[in-house]
Amino acid sequence: MARKGENIRKRKDGRWEARYIKGRKPDGSIQYGYVYAQKYSDVKQKRNEAMLRAKQEKKIISKPSAHPDLNQLFDEWKMEVRHTIKDSSYFFYETMLECHIRPYFGEVLVEKLTGCIVQSFIDKKVSENLSATYIHSIMVLFQSIMKFANHKEHWNIPIFTLQYPKIKKTPLEIFTLQEWNLLQTYLKKQSDDFSFGIFLCMFTGLRIGELSGLKWKDFDSENGQILIRRTVYRMKNEKYDAKQNTAKTIVCITIPKTHSSIRNIPLPPFLLKELFKYQKEDNTFLLTGTSHCMEPRSIQKKYKKLLKCCGLRYLNFHSLRHSFATIGIQKGFDYKTLSEILGHASVNTTLNTYVHSSMERKRECIGLLEEGIKGRK
Repeated sequence: MARKGENIRKRKDGRWEARYIKGRKPDGSIQYGYVYAQKYSDVKQKRNEAMLRAKQEKKIISKPSAHPDLNQLFDEWKMEVRHTIKDSSYFFYETMLECHIRPYFGEVLVEKLTGCIVQSFIDKKVSENLSATYIHSIMVLFQSIMKFANHKEHWNIPIFTLQYPKIKKTPLEIFTLQEWNLLQTYLKKQSDDFSFGIFLCMFTGLRIGELSGLKWKDFDSENGQILIRRTVYRMKNEKYDAKQNTAKTIVCITIPKTHSSIRNIPLPPFLLKELFKYQKEDNTFLLTGTSHCMEPRSIQKKYKKLLKCCGLRYLNFHSLRHSFATIGIQKGFDYKTLSEILGHASVNTTLNTYVHSSMERKRECIGLLEEGIKGRK
């Protein structure tokens, strides 16, 4: 439902969206900006702040100088995307841009940019021992900025053919069946909220941010399921000021990043029985029993101590999710169902991550060929 006269509306995903005028395009037409928030009051405040920034900084896009450098392009791109993507995504991109891309390319004139210069940048990042995955992420952003430029009439940058470092797939770290059973046994003997939260993750494959944001009102006991409607993460504080002693980062509670992550997960009967032992007021968080959540990095610390108490080796929290998925496949889960339980955007993500044939299975399949030949005799 839209709020008349304010350019504020409620989206289908539950968030509020506010539109404001951020400047003028080269042809004189209005350029709109957008901000998003969970509450109407928050989105109105964010819109007012964005309008004030636009006015103070005079964010009116104009044609670059006759010989522009890439700094101008980077600034224009940042203005364009700032309020069109989630804060967490923007700050991740901004870090890559300001720490890697801008220092190398900022003063390069657009007309002087060549494939050799870009390839030299990639080679430099390899020599700095950045992971191949992170280098790929940096270059995806770089290419995205180049595509953005070529959609504007006043930029004209060629697309280069480049060589990227190969990404080496490392085996997933998962618990052995013995470790998995030992962890289950230990958690069943505990009576605290945190242990129950870890136990829940073992049978649902929740991400750490989803567990952090889980409230008791998200349990649908009538239908035997949990509703994943929010996630928690720590991000850069845009209002950080060293002189005022403000925090560098803040905890953000918001809806999951992708539509597929908003999902309902059915619970096995034994877990429902356990659930009723711990249940508290609807608007309290599962791990704390209060109106304040336990943030992901605190969960990581407590989880590490828990494994030590069990006498288990340390595997990061995400290994619970990997182990759940791997065991699910071994137990006969079909890939589409598992993909939806995990909240993957595509079943291909599930297949590429978890589905690998064992040598025993390969031998069985090769054996089918021999049976076919025998049948012809």
